[in-house]
Amino acid sequence: MFLPVIGRFDGRRGKIFYSLGAFGESLIFAIIATYLTYFYIEVVQLDPVLVGIGYMAAYGIWNSINDMIAGYISDRTKSRWGRRIPYILFFSPLMILLFILVWTPPAVGQHLSNNESLNVFGYFILIVFSFEFIYTLVDVGWNALFPEMYSGLEDRSEVAVYRQIFATVGVIITFILVPQIITQFTQNFGKFNGWMFVGLTIGFMGGLPFLLSLLGSREKGEFTGKGSLPLKETFLVTFKNKSFITAAFLILTTSWIWSVLEAMTPFIVQHFLGGTLADITIVGAPMIIFPILFYPVWRKICVKFGSRITLAISTILMTSGLLILTLWADSIIEAVVLTAFFGAVNGGVQLSRELLIPEVIDEDVLKTGFRREGIYYGARTFVDRFALALTGLSTAFILGLSGYVAGEVQSSEIIWSMRSSTAIVIVIALATFLVAVKYYPLGKRKK
Repeated sequence: MFLPVIGRFDGRRGKIFYSLGAFGESLIFAIIATYLTYFYIEVVQLDPVLVGIGYMAAYGIWNSINDMIAGYISDRTKSRWGRRIPYILFFSPLMILLFILVWTPPAVGQHLSNNESLNVFGYFILIVFSFEFIYTLVDVGWNALFPEMYSGLEDRSEVAVYRQIFATVGVIITFILVPQIITQFTQNFGKFNGWMFVGLTIGFMGGLPFLLSLLGSREKGEFTGKGSLPLKETFLVTFKNKSFITAAFLILTTSWIWSVLEAMTPFIVQHFLGGTLADITIVGAPMIIFPILFYPVWRKICVKFGSRITLAISTILMTSGLLILTLWADSIIEAVVLTAFFGAVNGGVQLSRELLIPEVIDEDVLKTGFRREGIYYGARTFVDRFALALTGLSTAFILGLSGYVAGEVQSSEIIWSMRSSTAIVIVIALATFLVAVKYYPLGKRKK
């Protein structure tokens, strides 16, 4: 009974409906990244060490494995509905249920005994691992449809704009609307029940867009029953692919730069600019809003010059603005101007990055005869997550080298050391990016 709605719309309407999945992808990931550890430490009162171990196990070790597994499974799926659509159609409801269960642990809001702590920790591992795997199956399936449905640069760049707009809306809701939802629900229903209703609300807000994306989704029959390479050959071909390896470094370095900026923003606002935590909203808002305004401009540049040149130009401009921000900005007004510039040029980074994996997949089809979107998008997700590990090392380097002391007023020498250390990390990331973009063989302008 669900089949009549699949692929119901085509043209621009179909592209917009398909792109709705980016809202669910962005919202769910942002909520987990922002609130999961806070909830289990502050609300559940689970030992922070156990939360840290569980989070690292789920989003460090397990996530690096299940991304590739989910991609491989999706590529080898054969069904009457195709390879990707079944995971969106049938697993999205399960994903919603598991997301709700993440926020309903068996004990909460009390000083947990050792046995209770172990029970909650076991629950955390089981539910988060299960949720992450099902979420990955849905997300990889949705992403894998993108290069298959849209093969031309103009279509892909148009859909990439819609995807980025919906993703940005998800981030805005996470940081503006969700805190209000949490406040209202916890005040009206109590701390524990309030968070349960938060999980229920966000679960449906994040899961339904994936289902709605099916209105603009369709698979090409010639690829549905073709299968994929055997497991060993799949990994060998994938990780020996020069185009993919260089694209992976382009994705990794840009994600690394973004993540370092996110991690250092509270320190930049408080110690570099002399502001308060409340000023983070003022400084951060242009970084979210301005990309949306400049997506149409960057799309025209991308269509004219190709993804490779567009990504190179926008990334160089983006890092230049960040270096000025970290080394010289010393007021909120200066920072707002620079973050507005960052947002404007970051639109080009976000848009052209979206086109890298589809280009790699197109080349891979010519080499292998198989469409292996699943394994490549699974690998891309792993690369994105690995950037978080680099960010952890980077912040340790920045704060450790500078002599930063938490809870104290930092001397001018420490602040300058923090500025210069942050700049060093950005320069290293940019240098790695420039090497990768030099050797990336795809993404050139169509003649």
